[in-house]
Amino acid sequence: MRGAITHIWMSRDTRKKSRYGLRTLGGIAGIVALAMLLVVGGTVLGLSRGWPAEQVSLLLCLGGTALVVFLAVRVGRRSATDATLFFQMEGDRLFAVDARRLVHHGRNVLDHAAAMGEVQQFLRKIAKDPYLPAGADEILKVERLREEPSHYVLVCRVRHPDRQVIRRTYFLGKGMEDQELLLHQLERREHVENAWEPAEDRTPFFILLSALVCVSFGALCVLSHPAVAQLPQGLYFPCLGAAFAALCVLVYLVVRQRRGE
Repeated sequence: MRGAITHIWMSRDTRKKSRYGLRTLGGIAGIVALAMLLVVGGTVLGLSRGWPAEQVSLLLCLGGTALVVFLAVRVGRRSATDATLFFQMEGDRLFAVDARRLVHHGRNVLDHAAAMGEVQQFLRKIAKDPYLPAGADEILKVERLREEPSHYVLVCRVRHPDRQVIRRTYFLGKGMEDQELLLHQLERREHVENAWEPAEDRTPFFILLSALVCVSFGALCVLSHPAVAQLPQGLYFPCLGAAFAALCVLVYLVVRQRRGE
Protein backbone atom coordinates (compact mmCIF):
# COMPACT_ATOMS: atom_id res chain seq x y z
CA MET A 1 0.00 0.00 0.00
CA ARG A 2 1.35 3.43 -0.92
CA GLY A 3 -1.01 5.41 1.30
CA ALA A 4 -2.66 8.74 0.63
CA ILE A 5 -1.20 11.73 -1.16
CA THR A 6 -0.11 14.48 1.23
CA HIS A 7 1.32 16.80 -1.44
CA ILE A 8 1.67 16.95 -5.21
CA TRP A 9 3.97 19.12 -7.30
CA MET A 10 3.47 19.95 -10.98
CA SER A 11 4.34 22.77 -13.36
CA ARG A 12 2.13 25.86 -13.49
CA ASP A 13 0.97 24.95 -17.00
CA THR A 14 -0.08 21.48 -15.83
CA ARG A 15 -1.79 22.79 -12.70
CA LYS A 16 -3.88 25.35 -14.59
CA LYS A 17 -4.92 23.28 -17.59
CA SER A 18 -2.24 21.32 -19.37
CA ARG A 19 -1.43 22.40 -22.91
CA TYR A 20 1.31 19.81 -23.21
CA GLY A 21 0.22 18.40 -26.57
CA LEU A 22 -0.50 21.78 -28.14
CA ARG A 23 2.71 23.31 -26.82
CA THR A 24 4.93 20.39 -27.90
CA LEU A 25 3.37 19.93 -31.33
CA GLY A 26 3.42 23.70 -31.86
CA GLY A 27 7.10 23.81 -30.92
CA ILE A 28 7.98 21.02 -33.34
CA ALA A 29 5.96 22.62 -36.16
CA GLY A 30 7.64 25.95 -35.44
CA ILE A 31 11.11 24.41 -35.64
CA VAL A 32 10.32 22.75 -38.98
CA ALA A 33 8.83 25.98 -40.39
CA LEU A 34 11.80 28.04 -39.19
CA ALA A 35 14.30 25.59 -40.70
CA MET A 36 12.47 25.66 -44.05
CA LEU A 37 12.29 29.46 -43.95
CA LEU A 38 16.01 29.64 -43.23
CA VAL A 39 16.90 27.33 -46.12
CA VAL A 40 14.53 28.91 -48.65
CA GLY A 41 15.22 32.47 -47.55
CA GLY A 42 18.98 31.94 -47.45
CA THR A 43 18.96 30.33 -50.89
CA VAL A 44 16.89 33.12 -52.45
CA LEU A 45 19.04 35.78 -50.80
CA GLY A 46 22.25 34.12 -51.93
CA LEU A 47 21.06 33.79 -55.54
CA SER A 48 19.80 37.38 -55.64
CA ARG A 49 23.13 38.69 -54.34
CA GLY A 50 25.18 36.46 -56.59
CA TRP A 51 26.93 34.66 -53.76
CA PRO A 52 28.67 31.34 -54.56
CA ALA A 53 26.00 28.64 -54.34
CA GLU A 54 28.38 26.04 -52.86
CA GLN A 55 29.41 28.20 -49.88
CA VAL A 56 25.83 29.33 -49.26
CA SER A 57 24.51 25.75 -49.24
CA LEU A 58 27.26 24.65 -46.84
CA LEU A 59 26.61 27.53 -44.44
CA LEU A 60 22.85 26.97 -44.57
CA CYS A 61 23.31 23.27 -43.85
CA LEU A 62 25.57 23.85 -40.85
CA GLY A 63 23.60 26.80 -39.52
CA GLY A 64 20.24 25.13 -39.99
CA THR A 65 21.41 21.96 -38.24
CA ALA A 66 22.77 23.91 -35.27
CA LEU A 67 19.56 25.94 -34.96
CA VAL A 68 17.31 22.87 -35.15
CA VAL A 69 19.33 21.01 -32.52
CA PHE A 70 19.32 24.02 -30.17
CA LEU A 71 15.57 24.61 -30.47
CA ALA A 72 14.76 20.89 -30.25
CA VAL A 73 16.65 20.64 -26.95
CA ARG A 74 14.69 23.59 -25.55
CA VAL A 75 11.33 22.16 -26.64
CA GLY A 76 12.25 18.75 -25.24
CA ARG A 77 13.31 20.27 -21.92
CA ARG A 78 10.06 22.21 -21.60
CA SER A 79 7.97 19.14 -22.41
CA ALA A 80 9.92 17.14 -19.81
CA THR A 81 9.29 19.65 -17.02
CA ASP A 82 5.57 19.86 -17.88
CA ALA A 83 5.21 16.07 -17.96
CA THR A 84 7.00 15.38 -14.66
CA LEU A 85 5.01 15.11 -11.42
CA PHE A 86 6.16 14.55 -7.84
CA PHE A 87 4.02 13.01 -5.08
CA GLN A 88 4.56 13.10 -1.32
CA MET A 89 2.82 10.10 0.27
CA GLU A 90 2.02 9.07 3.81
CA GLY A 91 5.02 7.66 5.61
CA ASP A 92 7.42 10.25 4.13
CA ARG A 93 7.65 8.48 0.78
CA LEU A 94 8.40 10.52 -2.33
CA PHE A 95 7.36 9.39 -5.81
CA ALA A 96 7.94 10.80 -9.28
CA VAL A 97 6.50 10.06 -12.70
CA ASP A 98 7.30 11.26 -16.20
CA ALA A 99 3.90 11.03 -17.91
CA ARG A 100 5.57 10.48 -21.27
CA ARG A 101 6.76 7.06 -20.09
CA LEU A 102 3.18 5.93 -19.47
CA VAL A 103 2.09 6.36 -23.09
CA HIS A 104 3.03 4.28 -26.13
CA HIS A 105 4.40 6.63 -28.80
CA GLY A 106 4.24 4.31 -31.82
CA ARG A 107 6.52 4.53 -34.83
CA ASN A 108 5.14 7.29 -37.04
CA VAL A 109 4.28 10.97 -36.82
CA LEU A 110 0.56 10.42 -36.30
CA ASP A 111 1.20 7.96 -33.46
CA HIS A 112 3.51 10.45 -31.77
CA ALA A 113 0.95 13.24 -32.13
CA ALA A 114 -1.74 11.00 -30.64
CA ALA A 115 0.59 10.09 -27.76
CA MET A 116 1.16 13.77 -26.95
CA GLY A 117 -2.60 14.23 -26.82
CA GLU A 118 -2.86 11.29 -24.41
CA VAL A 119 -0.17 12.78 -22.17
CA GLN A 120 -2.07 16.08 -22.14
CA GLN A 121 -5.32 14.36 -21.15
CA PHE A 122 -3.51 12.40 -18.43
CA LEU A 123 -1.98 15.57 -16.97
CA ARG A 124 -5.35 17.33 -16.97
CA LYS A 125 -6.92 14.36 -15.19
CA ILE A 126 -4.20 14.34 -12.50
CA ALA A 127 -4.54 18.10 -11.96
CA LYS A 128 -8.33 17.81 -11.57
CA ASP A 129 -8.44 14.66 -9.44
CA PRO A 130 -4.96 13.82 -8.04
CA TYR A 131 -3.95 10.18 -7.64
CA LEU A 132 -0.67 8.27 -7.71
CA PRO A 133 -0.28 6.54 -11.11
CA ALA A 134 0.57 2.85 -11.10
CA GLY A 135 3.75 3.58 -13.08
CA ALA A 136 5.20 6.06 -10.55
CA ASP A 137 8.72 5.42 -9.22
CA GLU A 138 9.66 5.83 -5.56
CA ILE A 139 12.71 8.05 -5.10
CA LEU A 140 15.16 6.28 -2.81
CA LYS A 141 18.19 8.50 -3.20
CA VAL A 142 19.07 11.71 -5.03
CA GLU A 143 22.50 11.20 -6.56
CA ARG A 144 22.73 14.64 -8.12
CA LEU A 145 20.68 17.83 -7.89
CA ARG A 146 21.93 20.51 -10.28
CA GLU A 147 20.40 23.94 -10.76
CA GLU A 148 20.12 25.45 -14.24
CA PRO A 149 18.77 28.92 -15.14
CA SER A 150 15.24 27.65 -15.87
CA HIS A 151 15.08 24.25 -14.15
CA TYR A 152 16.71 21.64 -11.92
CA VAL A 153 18.12 18.34 -13.12
CA LEU A 154 17.70 15.38 -10.75
CA VAL A 155 19.53 12.09 -11.09
CA CYS A 156 17.90 9.62 -8.73
CA ARG A 157 17.94 6.00 -7.68
CA VAL A 158 14.32 4.89 -7.77
CA ARG A 159 12.32 1.77 -7.12
CA HIS A 160 10.21 0.91 -10.15
CA PRO A 161 6.75 -0.61 -9.60
CA ASP A 162 8.24 -4.00 -10.53
CA ARG A 163 10.54 -3.58 -7.48
CA GLN A 164 13.65 -3.11 -9.61
CA VAL A 165 16.01 -0.35 -8.47
CA ILE A 166 17.12 1.78 -11.43
CA ARG A 167 18.50 5.24 -12.19
CA ARG A 168 16.18 7.93 -13.51
CA THR A 169 16.69 11.55 -14.56
CA TYR A 170 13.92 14.06 -13.93
CA PHE A 171 13.50 17.72 -14.81
CA LEU A 172 12.02 20.04 -12.22
CA GLY A 173 10.85 23.35 -13.69
CA LYS A 174 11.23 26.49 -11.64
CA GLY A 175 8.21 28.48 -10.50
CA MET A 176 5.91 25.70 -9.33
CA GLU A 177 3.92 26.06 -6.12
CA ASP A 178 5.69 25.03 -2.89
CA GLN A 179 8.89 24.41 -4.83
CA GLU A 180 11.08 24.99 -1.77
CA LEU A 181 9.29 22.18 0.06
CA LEU A 182 10.01 19.77 -2.76
CA LEU A 183 13.66 20.87 -2.92
CA HIS A 184 13.92 20.24 0.82
CA GLN A 185 12.54 16.72 0.37
CA LEU A 186 15.01 16.05 -2.43
CA GLU A 187 17.98 17.47 -0.53
CA ARG A 188 17.17 15.22 2.42
CA ARG A 189 17.47 12.24 0.12
CA GLU A 190 20.91 13.30 -1.08
CA HIS A 191 22.34 12.13 2.22
CA VAL A 192 20.79 8.67 2.21
CA GLU A 193 23.40 5.93 2.29
CA ASN A 194 23.94 4.53 -1.18
CA ALA A 195 23.62 0.75 -1.20
CA TRP A 196 23.96 0.54 -4.99
CA GLU A 197 27.37 0.44 -6.61
CA PRO A 198 27.49 3.01 -9.46
CA ALA A 199 28.48 1.61 -12.83
CA GLU A 200 31.65 2.80 -14.53
CA ASP A 201 30.96 5.98 -16.50
CA ARG A 202 32.21 5.47 -20.03
CA THR A 203 30.22 8.34 -21.51
CA PRO A 204 33.26 10.72 -21.80
CA PHE A 205 35.06 8.11 -23.93
CA PHE A 206 32.10 7.78 -26.28
CA ILE A 207 31.74 11.58 -26.42
CA LEU A 208 35.36 11.87 -27.53
CA LEU A 209 34.94 9.06 -30.05
CA SER A 210 31.77 10.63 -31.50
CA ALA A 211 33.47 14.01 -31.73
CA LEU A 212 36.44 12.53 -33.60
CA VAL A 213 34.13 10.70 -36.03
CA CYS A 214 32.08 13.86 -36.58
CA VAL A 215 35.19 16.00 -37.21
CA SER A 216 36.69 13.37 -39.52
CA PHE A 217 33.62 13.06 -41.71
CA GLY A 218 33.14 16.84 -41.54
CA ALA A 219 36.65 17.33 -42.88
CA LEU A 220 36.02 14.83 -45.70
CA CYS A 221 32.76 16.63 -46.45
CA VAL A 222 34.55 19.98 -46.74
CA LEU A 223 37.34 18.55 -48.91
CA SER A 224 34.84 16.90 -51.27
CA HIS A 225 32.62 19.99 -51.51
CA PRO A 226 32.58 21.60 -55.01
CA ALA A 227 33.91 24.83 -53.51
CA VAL A 228 37.09 23.04 -52.37
CA ALA A 229 37.23 20.06 -54.78
CA GLN A 230 40.19 18.32 -53.14
CA LEU A 231 38.37 14.97 -53.13
CA PRO A 232 35.81 13.39 -55.49
CA GLN A 233 32.43 15.13 -55.24
CA GLY A 234 30.73 11.75 -54.94
CA LEU A 235 31.96 11.58 -51.34
CA TYR A 236 30.20 14.78 -50.33
CA PHE A 237 26.67 13.57 -49.53
CA PRO A 238 27.69 10.24 -47.91
CA CYS A 239 30.18 12.10 -45.70
CA LEU A 240 27.58 14.78 -44.94
CA GLY A 241 25.11 12.12 -43.82
CA ALA A 242 27.73 10.34 -41.71
CA ALA A 243 28.83 13.62 -40.09
CA PHE A 244 25.23 14.50 -39.28
CA ALA A 245 24.62 11.07 -37.73
CA ALA A 246 27.79 11.39 -35.63
CA LEU A 247 26.70 14.89 -34.57
CA CYS A 248 23.32 13.55 -33.42
CA VAL A 249 25.06 10.86 -31.35
CA LEU A 250 27.45 13.45 -29.93
CA VAL A 251 24.63 15.79 -28.90
CA TYR A 252 22.73 12.89 -27.32
CA LEU A 253 25.76 11.80 -25.29
CA VAL A 254 26.58 15.35 -24.18
CA VAL A 255 22.99 15.87 -23.03
CA ARG A 256 23.12 12.58 -21.08
CA GLN A 257 26.44 13.59 -19.52
CA ARG A 258 25.08 17.00 -18.48
CA ARG A 259 22.07 15.28 -16.92
CA GLY A 260 24.42 13.06 -14.94
CA GLU A 261 23.20 9.84 -16.54
